[in-house]
Formats: sequence, structure tokens, C-alpha cells
Amino acid sequence: MAQFCKQCGTALTPDARFCDECGKAVNVASSPTPAPASAAVPVRAGMQRRHLILAGGVLAVVIVAGGALAWLLAPEAASASSFSRAVDAHLTADEAARDKLLCLTNLPYQKEEIRVASYDSSTRQWLDILVRSGLYAAPVEQSSGGWLAQPQFVYALAAPGKAALRGDKLCVAKGVKVAKVSGYEQVREMGGQQVAMATAKLALTDEATWLAQSPDRALILQRLPHGDLEVELPLALVDKQWQVTDRAQLQQAAMAMAGAMRQASGAQGAGMLDKLKGLFSFGGHPLEGKWKAPMGGVLEFTRDSVIENDKVSKGTFATEGNVVTFAPEGAGGMAMQISLSNSNNTATLSIGGMPVAVLQRVRD
Repeated sequence: MAQFCKQCGTALTPDARFCDECGKAVNVASSPTPAPASAAVPVRAGMQRRHLILAGGVLAVVIVAGGALAWLLAPEAASASSFSRAVDAHLTADEAARDKLLCLTNLPYQKEEIRVASYDSSTRQWLDILVRSGLYAAPVEQSSGGWLAQPQFVYALAAPGKAALRGDKLCVAKGVKVAKVSGYEQVREMGGQQVAMATAKLALTDEATWLAQSPDRALILQRLPHGDLEVELPLALVDKQWQVTDRAQLQQAAMAMAGAMRQASGAQGAGMLDKLKGLFSFGGHPLEGKWKAPMGGVLEFTRDSVIENDKVSKGTFATEGNVVTFAPEGAGGMAMQISLSNSNNTATLSIGGMPVAVLQRVRD
């Protein structure tokens, strides 16, 4: 397309820069000047920084999430807090276990009246304590009637006493919580499971007003089944969390451990149990006699055997201090240790080093 000088109208050649007629410079449209290369650098650098920040944030989230996941999947550590939580959860959920700690069952408290013979000074002293606490009215002396009439004292249940009843039990509080716990330092592996025996010192929660105001509060607490408000409970790591278990499960774990020991001893010639038994000797021991187990069963120890429900297990006994160790004969037996109290009237039965039952001597 032909171009013309804008000043004089003379036709211009395609490559002309000045008009040949008037000498005016030819106005040629210039192409856009490219931006300096340095101008693009900050943009790219800014984008890179944003990408790095975003990548760093994603990495931090991944690390935190991974740590949280590892924490959730890790087994609960044995500690004062984990054992306290386990015992508190057990006592909150198990009403019967809680009532055994908080309620009195030594008298028929559900009755409107309790009649006590005049010569029964022990029962009268206890009921007089409850009178002072406002649970019973002052006793009224009456005659028992009949041919052999005897004086007796009648204690009538008062309104605060009725409010303190749970069934036929007289209860001092609604609940308990762990004040101090131990045993988490002595976790053991038994039958492929971590177990421990927790000793928990307890404190009352929602204590009854009548008890809190009673001048004989300490004497009343002493009458509870666990007057010192201290209990010993078996714990096991179940589903990565510490939980109170029953002694039967603990005994099963101990039996599994004993079975593993027997297998190991069979692979080692004479074996560990045989070597242990070789150190024992026949003879008398302080366990001889009958002992009552927690569930009402009776264990009888003789000079050379243990009898349970007419089942006789022969073996040998060894005594060291207040601990008696029984090693049964044959491959099917289970070694046990029995720790005697200072009075020799109570004993703790342990299997595989773990306490499983408290025994009471039966006096003929």
C-alpha cells in the first residue's frame, strides 16, 4: 500500500525514511519495545516463593498429621495418669465394685427396726455411733417376751438413714476417685500381654452429709470393707489401652506363661522347672492347712500336695522367708508362689510372679 508524505503529499518509496521533496521525516509505526528480561525475574521469583511456601505448609501438615496418627496408634504408656484413668473408669462403670467400697452390709439396714440383745455390746456400740450420726433414733429398751424374756434395745431407722440406703446397704458416698496409684512401675509380660497390679488409694466423692458432719466419721470409715480406702486391682493392656481386668483373666495369662515356660524347659534338657524342682526338698511348710479363696473356694495344702475341689496336685514346697514356692510334679503343673502375712493368717497367691488371689486361713 502506497505511503505519502503528510506535509507535502509526495509519494514515498516503501523504504523511505525522509520525504525526497520536503525532507520531513517519515512517521513509521514502531513495534512495541520488549520488556527487559530483568522485569520477568521478580514475577518468576515470587511464584517460586509462593510454591515453596505452599509446599512447606503441605509438608508441615503431613508431618503433624503423621505424628498425630503415630500417637493415636501407639499403645498407652504405663503411668500414674493412665492407671488412675483405668481405675476411675472401672469404678464409675461397675456399680457393684463401687458399692463394695462405699457401703456397709454388716447389719440388715433395710429393716425399719433393728433389735439388739442387751448383752450384744459390740452391735449396740456400732448402732449408737449411727444414732449420733442421725441415722437412727435413740434406742428404746423392750422385753423380748416369751418364757425366756430378755431385755433388748430397738433402734428405729430415721429419715437420713433411709436416704443413705441402696437396697439393703448403708452407703457413705456416691462415688470414689483415685487419689494416688502405684504399680505402673512393675509392668510384666504374661501370656503375650502386658499386665500389672495397681494399688490405688481412693478419695470419696459426693460424700453423704450425715457422714461429713458425724463426730465419728473416722470410726464409720473403718467399718467399710476397705476401711483404708485402698484397693488392689489387676490391669492389662487391652486394645492399646490400660483397663482393669478380672483375676480369672490374669490367671489365664499366667497359665499361658507357665505353658511357655514348660515348652522352653522341654527344649533345654532337664529344663528350667526341673532344675527349680531339684532345689526343693520335701518337708513341712507354714501353708499346711485349709485356705479360703476370694470366690468362696477352698485350697488345702498338705506336706506334699495342693488340693482344690478334690483335685490333688503332688509337688514340692520350698520356704524362703515368708514366701513358699510350690513346684508341681509332671509337665502339666503350674508353679506358684504364696507370700504369707506377718500373722500367717492371710496369703497372696502369685503365678508367674503376678498376684492373682488373696487367701484367708480357715481355722478349724
